[in-house]
Amino acid sequence: MGNKVLKVAFAFILAVWLLTNFPSFLRAQPLSEINTQWLERQEKALQWGRDPFVLPNPSAGTGSEPEGEFHLSAIIYRSGRGVAIINNKILRKGDMIEGRQITEILEDRVVLQGPAGEKELRVNKFVLGH
Repeated sequence: MGNKVLKVAFAFILAVWLLTNFPSFLRAQPLSEINTQWLERQEKALQWGRDPFVLPNPSAGTGSEPEGEFHLSAIIYRSGRGVAIINNKILRKGDMIEGRQITEILEDRVVLQGPAGEKELRVNKFVLGH
């Protein structure tokens, strides 16, 4: 009986240790709690794939963006600051993409400034049904 109690105590201690030392990057967190600094640290390791909310286009070629075209996948906006995912890259205000500078990241759009003038990118609205 003493051996069984010892095994249960060991299993309990191991479970508590695993829960407290579980790597934070594996824990799920809500979008409102995403730490933009964590995103920046992880940027080199992240390889953003296709947008999961857009069905693949069978007529699309290689899947890469043509020169000068932009695809805004997401905006993460909190406390007056934002991060945008454009052409599968994580970008902040002041960053450059395709010869244009990001001048604003707002809750619903990103503003780019370039030699041809200003361009606004908006996230596609979700529509249920057809």
